[in-house]
Amino acid sequence: MVSDKSTPNVSGIGTTSGLAIDTAIAKFLPYLQEIQKKLTILLIVILVSGISGFLYYQKILTFVMHIFNLKGITVVLSSPYQFIDLAVNTGIATGVIIAFPLFIYYLLSFLKPALASKEYGLITRLVPFTLLLFIIGFGFGGWVMQFVINLFTQTAINFDVTNIWDISHFFSQTIIMGVCLGLLFEMPVVVTLLIRLKILKKKTIAKNRRYIYTAILILAALLPPSDVISLSILTIVPLSLFELALLFNKSI
Repeated sequence: MVSDKSTPNVSGIGTTSGLAIDTAIAKFLPYLQEIQKKLTILLIVILVSGISGFLYYQKILTFVMHIFNLKGITVVLSSPYQFIDLAVNTGIATGVIIAFPLFIYYLLSFLKPALASKEYGLITRLVPFTLLLFIIGFGFGGWVMQFVINLFTQTAINFDVTNIWDISHFFSQTIIMGVCLGLLFEMPVVVTLLIRLKILKKKTIAKNRRYIYTAILILAALLPPSDVISLSILTIVPLSLFELALLFNKSI
């Protein structure tokens, strides 16, 4: 019987490929198991805190409303089932906010082996500053909302009319405003990381600042307050933070 020499050794190739896959699985399995463990803990924290926010949504929303001076504005429920949406959204927001610091901690632990000690040290030093800037930005968003409330209230008084706001719309605008400004206030941290980690040069960022200006202006225009004064405030502050970040990294 004549053997066909042109037929490849399929079994040998399959064995080599199988060994390579087994080696890769054995190498990365501990990391995957660790990620699975941390994700499970993170989801449990989100679930438990989210359920707490769902159950106590009325107290949470009442506390938030007391922060704002709503004199002259009537906040109403526009649907008999709207309280369910409020409870669910409050639960989701509560779960995400409480789990966020744990997420940052896990993220840093995951990135640590891939970073140089100098790079990891820079990131860990910036983490508290990052959280502080987000809180300040969120609070600044609340201040802008209060400014809008005062503007509407004064307008209502001048025209002798009543302001009626939907409660879901009010809280969604407040959260969107706070989160967007909290993220915009991270501008100094992002610029510092890009420059200090040598991802981008300072000259490159400064040269293309017009694109950053345009992006900030578009985002500010998309945020809930639509008046010119609020738009100016929402544009000037992030732009100032960007220029301060470049100034802070002047020596790089």
